[in-house]
Formats: sequence, C-alpha cells, structure tokens
Amino acid sequence: MSRKAGHHISVRAALDALDAQLSRLGRYGSTAALTAMAICAALPLNVLVRTLEGLPVQPLSLFNLSLVIAVIAAPIIFYARDVIAQLQKSRSRLDEMSRHLAITADQAKAANKAKSAFLANMSHELRTPLNAIMGFSEVMKDEHLGPVHNPRYLGYAGDIHSSGRYLLGIINDILDLSKIEAGKMSVENAEQFPLRHSLEGSLAMVSDLGEKYGVHVIGEMPPDHVQLVAVDRMIRQIMINLLGNAIKFTPIGGSVRVSGAALKCGGYAVTVQDSGIGMTQDEIVQAMTPFGQVENKMTATHNGTGLGLPLAKAMLELHDGTLAISSMPGRGTRIVLNFPASRIRIGRSAAAA
Repeated sequence: MSRKAGHHISVRAALDALDAQLSRLGRYGSTAALTAMAICAALPLNVLVRTLEGLPVQPLSLFNLSLVIAVIAAPIIFYARDVIAQLQKSRSRLDEMSRHLAITADQAKAANKAKSAFLANMSHELRTPLNAIMGFSEVMKDEHLGPVHNPRYLGYAGDIHSSGRYLLGIINDILDLSKIEAGKMSVENAEQFPLRHSLEGSLAMVSDLGEKYGVHVIGEMPPDHVQLVAVDRMIRQIMINLLGNAIKFTPIGGSVRVSGAALKCGGYAVTVQDSGIGMTQDEIVQAMTPFGQVENKMTATHNGTGLGLPLAKAMLELHDGTLAISSMPGRGTRIVLNFPASRIRIGRSAAAA
C-alpha cells in the first residue's frame, strides 16, 4: 500500500470517528459542537491576520465575528447534519434491501435448480412406462402377434399409441429444457454437415401436419456447400418446433416458407415466415417464456405446452446463435435464426474441416 493511500485511509477513519461522535449528540448537539468548532477555528485566524496587518484586536470585533459565524453557520450545519442523517438512514435501508435481495436471489436460484432437478427426475420416471405403453400399443395396432378381430380395439390401440407419442414428446421437451437450464446439455459432440439436410429432414417431418391443416409448406433450401457445425438432432428439433407452431397458427390456405441467406459477417440466417394470425409485442414476450401460451382464436383447437419457442431459443443459443421474432396481428410471424460465422463452413468438405 502506498503512503498516499495509507494517508487517505487514516483521514477517512478519523472523519468516520468524528461523525460517529457527533451522531451521538443528535442534530442539535452536533450543530452546536460544529458551530463552536468553526468559531474556535475562525477567531485565532482572525487574530493572526490582524496582527500581521498591524491592526489592533478588539474584543468586541471578536464577539461580533463569533456572532456572525454562529448566525450563518448554525443553520447550514443543522441542515447538513439533517441531510447526512437522512442519507445514513437511506444507506441503511439500501443495505438491508440488498441483503434481502441477495437472500431472495439465492432462494430463487435454489428453487429453480430444484425445479429443474424435479422435472428431470419426473421426466425420467415417466419415460419408462410411456415407452412400454407405446411399445405394446404399437404391437396391438399393427397386429404383430396376430389379427385383432374387433376394429374398435384397433382404433383404441392407435389412439393409445398416438397419445403416448404426444405425451413422450412433451416429456422430452421438458427434460431438454431442464438440462439446458441446469447447464447439463452441451454441443461438444457437434459435427459438420450440410445445413440443407437438416432443413429438408425437418420439412419432411412436418409435411403431414401441413396437409392436415391445409397449409402450404415451402422450402427454399441453401446450397449443399453451406455447412453447419452443430448437433444435427438439436437443429432438426429447433426447426420442427418452429415449423409446427407456424403451421398450427396459420389458417387454411395459408403458407409457411423456409429460406436461408448468407450474412455479411460470415454467418448464415434461416428464416421461417408464415402468413398466420401473428402476435403483438406482449404476446411475443409471453410466447418466449417457458410454459407461456398466447391465448387466441386458434389455441382452443391446438394442443401445446408453450415450450416450443423457448426450447428452440435455448438450443440455438447453445450453438452461439440468436433468435429474432417480428410479428403483427393478422400479418403473420417471421422468425430468423442467426448462426455465427464460427458455426458456418462455406465451400469446404466435411473432411477438410
């Protein structure tokens, strides 16, 4: 520690000690003490100045000077002590609030961690019986062990299988989001592959859904030389979530378009544009919140958990990407996935990477 710094600390400590002593006297007592200190400092200085100037020192002039100092300084000191007292109270309240906020933040963090662990454990617990339900119902609906003579039983088996598959999808989404929140999901096993392949695979997965709801799904695929370094499963899941939402919330006869474009920074953007019902800015914020579902005229006819967009955003951010949404009610929604240059290989083969 330098001599200058040590001197500063000692002066600060002395001032703090003086302030503590004055605080014990109260506002009136501390005002009187500081006023007296001002007078005691001013009188000798006045005597010294007059002596150096060769002027006589008059007791009456010293009394008058003391009176002037008292009249002027006392109100200022009183006001200053009052302000200091208020500041000390405010600082104490701020310190107390900071302590409470720190405790609340720790509790919220612990609660969020516990929630993620609970969801992950519950998802694992539910997966096992669901896999069994799906497996046995598939055997029944496909009549692997022989014909089922009652067609109603076959219909029930099909319903059980589709419901189990839907429920398993929800559980997988919850489990994935919990892993990401807990920092247990990574992209360490990322591989290089043509971005076109993931996009085409995702479009194939939702083609039946598009036909079911009467929505035209159009793909303008990037060229094969646009290579992405990523986890293919996650990219497909991101696209399936986004495309599924776009199809579900686009009226019959509407369209969903997927396109790609290179960015000036060296990255690549994938855009999902629909002609659906759109959202307000408040609804976009709600849709991006886990389990947040926007209430509109089409939510009553479509199942959902409100995890599609938050999960897509979280998985994209694991790849250092960003997700941007622009939408207006009645004018559709545009979602842009921006992949950074570090994830894009243009004109290189996988072997050369």
